[in-house]
Amino acid sequence: MPQILWLILAVLTLSGCALVEVEPDPASPFYAVPEGSVLEIHHPIAIPAGRTRTWLQRGSVVSGQDWWHPACNLEITTLDREQRQTVEPGRFDVIRVQAMEDFAGRRVPAGGLMRAALRADYDTGGTTWMWRGHHLWLSSAEQPDVRRLTCVGAYARPHEVRPPSIEQIRDALGPVASLHLP
Repeated sequence: MPQILWLILAVLTLSGCALVEVEPDPASPFYAVPEGSVLEIHHPIAIPAGRTRTWLQRGSVVSGQDWWHPACNLEITTLDREQRQTVEPGRFDVIRVQAMEDFAGRRVPAGGLMRAALRADYDTGGTTWMWRGHHLWLSSAEQPDVRRLTCVGAYARPHEVRPPSIEQIRDALGPVASLHLP
C-alpha cells in the first residue's frame, strides 16, 4: 500500500510540472519576429559606396550605430565600391528568422569607457561585451538584392544583454520602415 501512495504522490507532483501554455508576448525581448512577417520600407534608403549595409536607429538612417541603444541594419548582397546604392520603398517578406549574438571581446566602444566607469562596471579589460538580436532574412521579387535586416539590442555585458523587443525594432525603424507581424 505505501508504494501505491508514493506512486500517486509522484504522479501528482509531476503533473504540477506540466508545461502551461503561455500566450506569446510581442512586448518581450524574447519574442522573435515570426516568419511570415513583412518589412515595408516607406522611403529610399541609401547604402554608401563600398558598403553592403546601413544602420537604422531611433527612427532615422544613421552613418554609425550608437552601441548603447537598439538598432537595425539593412543589408544588400552586392558590393559596389564606386557608388552608393539605394533600396527603394517596397514590401519584403520575412522568410527566415535567425537568432544571433556578437561578442566584441574586451573592448568598450568609443564613449563607452566613461559610461562604463560612471556605472562602476568596467574591470580594466576582463569583461566581454556583446549584442543579441535577430537576422530577418528578406525576400522581394522587385528587389532581390535586399538580403536581410539585422536588429540588435543595446550593447551590454552577458548577464544584462537582451535581444530587442518588437517595439524596440519598430522604434529603430521609425517612419523609414514598418514591421507587420502575421
